[in-house]
Amino acid sequence: MDVVLFVHFPAVLASVCLAIRYLFPVARRYRFVDMPDKRKRHRRPTPLIGGFAVLIGLFVALSVSGLLAEPLWLIFFAAALTLTVLGSVDDVLDISPRLRFVLQGLVVTAALFGADLAIEQLGLLLGTETLYLGFALGLGFTVVCALASINAYNMIDGIDGLAGSVTAATLLGVMVLSLISGASELALVAGSLALALLAFLAFNLELPFFRGRKIFLGDGGSTFLGFLVLWLLVVASQKDISFRPITAVWLVGLPIVDMLTVFARRAFAGKSPFSADRTHIHHLLMESGMSARQTLLVLLGFHASLVAFGVAGEMLYWSDLIMTLGAIGAGALYGAVNISLTSRQQKAATSPQQQ
Repeated sequence: MDVVLFVHFPAVLASVCLAIRYLFPVARRYRFVDMPDKRKRHRRPTPLIGGFAVLIGLFVALSVSGLLAEPLWLIFFAAALTLTVLGSVDDVLDISPRLRFVLQGLVVTAALFGADLAIEQLGLLLGTETLYLGFALGLGFTVVCALASINAYNMIDGIDGLAGSVTAATLLGVMVLSLISGASELALVAGSLALALLAFLAFNLELPFFRGRKIFLGDGGSTFLGFLVLWLLVVASQKDISFRPITAVWLVGLPIVDMLTVFARRAFAGKSPFSADRTHIHHLLMESGMSARQTLLVLLGFHASLVAFGVAGEMLYWSDLIMTLGAIGAGALYGAVNISLTSRQQKAATSPQQQ
């Protein structure tokens, strides 16, 4: 990437901080906040403006770089804005899951079709020949992946800092591989969004000098994060060819493997995949005795390891087969840990009754 592009980063950082500064009192005044209750750890109403703050950072990055004039990025921003607003409406009105999925599907489908963007090839998953889906089948597959990504990021947004830090790690991986491949536009977008998320995290985690203005992503923010990760990964693996589709699986890491594990557990238990429970990994780790901050560090370390493995595999030209088998192995290990923690939780819950 040309060094001149990095002059946009201070503008992104300043825009996110200013957005939080001015949106914070507005959100409190109009009660756009997450109210504390017995299921939640925070003790005071907390503004749900994180998604809009990061979105403003994205707008600044695309505007000052001139990318907002390009159809690919203009459509991306319009869809991201629409999905963030939709998620925020859900925060306030609690839209039914079915209607929410339908609306998200329509927005995502329109955006992908308008940008002529889809997962049309999956790489060498079948051996020595590239597996092609074509645009029509690829579009449907990409919409399913987008809805899965949105749902995964919504699920992982259960403790302070987790969704934001995990996404930032993914974006840094995308930026590194994009820089290596010469895709400077994609690297700029990924780097700008990572920086915007770091600014959000300073407020969300109430780091020194940022206390007193704690904010959450809300459903609008987690929806935005899930969509932006999917969009950037598809652009990188299908248009810019910055890395292979299997590498994208490693970069998305923790959110997807957690969602698949939880869905599988619920299905085997005869429950709806979308039923509420406390079998997400962050719940299990905290109930095993870890603090919220310790849980954040453990899960961020795990996700960063997956991202690093994906980046290394791409840079060292590991085969698609090795990358695929590695991903399956990582998922199996994650599932085993999840099952082990759940079993301990169930035993601990039944022990007092047996005594």
